Amino acid sequence: MFESSRRDRHHESEKLQILGIGLLVGAVLGAASALLLAPASGEETRRALVKKARKAYDDGSELLEDTWEDAERAARRAARAGLKRARSQAARLRDLGEETLENGRKRLRV
Repeated sequence: MFESSRRDRHHESEKLQILGIGLLVGAVLGAASALLLAPASGEETRRALVKKARKAYDDGSELLEDTWEDAERAARRAARAGLKRARSQAARLRDLGEETLENGRKRLRV
């Protein structure tokens, strides 16, 4: 039974590897075709690629910074909520402890 599932996983893994190789080959062929069939010269194409790469880098950096700031704000909110809940639980435990102590003292007096 286990051998059958292991074989199935191996077969699925091989399928994924073939798919990945196919995608990689397709991407390389597509990029090569685009460069060979581009209406602009190689130098113009390279300049355009550099310009687009820089824009993508700048946009990605800005998105990363915004995402980081959002994550920091969410973490602070979660920390404040957790601290508030912890204080509430601590107060409940303190009250329960005081109540238990008082009940123990009453039993000792009787």
